[in-house]
Amino acid sequence: MSMDKKRVSKLLYYFTTFNGGVYYSGQNARFVMNMRSENMDYILWVQEVINEHTSCIIRDVIQRGERAPLACITSKTHPAFTKIRERVYIENRKVIDPHTLAMLDAEALAIIFMADGGASVDKRHNTYPEIRLHTKGFSYFENLALSKAIYEKTGVRSTINKHGKYFFIRIKSADIQLFVDTVKPYVKPSFYYKLERLAPTGVVI
Repeated sequence: MSMDKKRVSKLLYYFTTFNGGVYYSGQNARFVMNMRSENMDYILWVQEVINEHTSCIIRDVIQRGERAPLACITSKTHPAFTKIRERVYIENRKVIDPHTLAMLDAEALAIIFMADGGASVDKRHNTYPEIRLHTKGFSYFENLALSKAIYEKTGVRSTINKHGKYFFIRIKSADIQLFVDTVKPYVKPSFYYKLERLAPTGVVI
């Protein structure tokens, strides 16, 4: 059964912005994403979405040493990816496009969390949960716009923090349960471990 076209568009924009990338190959662009093989449920989901436009292949990536196995998904070229390329890249730098922000919803937030999110607990007391979105590849103002969109679309509040010269988003402690409740229905099983880290603090998973 085909997916809703608007949902397909949203997913492809979020996969591109926070997971993989789209790159020119001839007249049009193709989608490419590397991810740990243990997250194959996510990779197969991406494949399902891409198949709404064109075909793709999944192959193993040879890793050196004891690094975790990787898989690479690569699509054929398609005008849909060319359009995304034109919006998501400025002077070959990936940006958070306003069109992407306009499509933000709970499912999109779950993609950001799976791709760039981290959950941790203060190990000294096991009472202090923390969720960060490591959106360090984007500018302060892009992070600020993303934080604002997250609040407007989901009610989850966050702050912009700085690490060295990079910026990231931290979910307010009072809204961590709301964040978990918002994204959990869309988090793939192979990423549940991120949410489960918060359990010792009393967050309901």
